[in-house]
Amino acid sequence: MSIINIKQTEKIKVLLRLLDNNENIEIACSKAGLKVEMMKEFLPLN
Repeated sequence: MSIINIKQTEKIKVLLRLLDNNENIEIACSKAGLKVEMMKEFLPLN
């Protein structure tokens, strides 16, 4: 299955799991198929 066919909520779950495993925000967004700029605004990460 392609990342394109996954629901947005599932992409967020993937992102959160990657971040929980100490993945870099840019790499985690890329792996989850999400835009980094949007997630930086959405998540309170410093």
